[in-house]
Amino acid sequence: MIGQRAATEPYVTRFETEVTAIDGRRVWLESSYFYGERGGQPADHGAIGGVDVTDVRFEAGEPVHSLAEEPSFKVGHRVLCSIDWSFRMYCMRAHTASHVLYGAARRLLENLDYAGIDIDERRVRIDLETSTTIDDEILLELDERVSRVVWESRRVSWDDVPAAEARNREEVAFSEAIDEDALANGRVRLVTIRGENDTGSGSRPGFGNGATVTVSGGNGSQEPWDVTACGGTHVRNTREIGPVTVLGCSTRDDGVTGIELAVGPAAIERRTIEKRITLDASRILETPVADVPDELQRSLE
Repeated sequence: MIGQRAATEPYVTRFETEVTAIDGRRVWLESSYFYGERGGQPADHGAIGGVDVTDVRFEAGEPVHSLAEEPSFKVGHRVLCSIDWSFRMYCMRAHTASHVLYGAARRLLENLDYAGIDIDERRVRIDLETSTTIDDEILLELDERVSRVVWESRRVSWDDVPAAEARNREEVAFSEAIDEDALANGRVRLVTIRGENDTGSGSRPGFGNGATVTVSGGNGSQEPWDVTACGGTHVRNTREIGPVTVLGCSTRDDGVTGIELAVGPAAIERRTIEKRITLDASRILETPVADVPDELQRSLE
């Protein structure tokens, strides 16, 4: 297994395990499905033995769980662990949405390189290096293509392949510096969003009951939408991403461009704001929505 157990079995949210070490409010477990903060994705929320988990970090390759208070359980006790499904699912949706957007960017932008992501509770930022100037038209095209891939219910799978193979495949987005958590023992964990109507091969992921996910590394008969080396958690089908919208972009001094997405309630709120502004402009200018830009230009002139 490459990377974290949470990434391999992202639909597992309840499990029982043994406590192996305690240092104040810091706890080590025999096995853990909590996702530890890595690669721009935040740590899971949840509880261990009824005590809230405030953070999960990796130290010396092991997940360390920080609790809200010192626990009453002791080393050697078996504890019931629960992961906040709402936040876990949000991160799965947001992380997969970033891969969908990168697949769209590959089709629209020149000289493209992946430079990382950052996920918070209100937005997702995908950092890119590209020679293309990203204007409003490109943002609209990215937004439309992302929404179409969500609508088309494309399968998402994850598996690991030899690192040499990943490096030689042109369609694979792979940066060893960025995707450290996806690389181990000469193999790379790849997350694949399949082509339209491409069901791929292998067994389907589990349905939250602890079933191990086993999928084929094959890409089927169609070109995949996106293949990225990644150690994060993902949904099993793009339709699970739900509402998503592109918010905008900004370019840093080092030339890296960050494109921001909203997923879920934040995306719905943004769409509502944009529609309200458009309808207000239509009412004030006394013109149909489709004619607002021309009427506004005439008014300015």
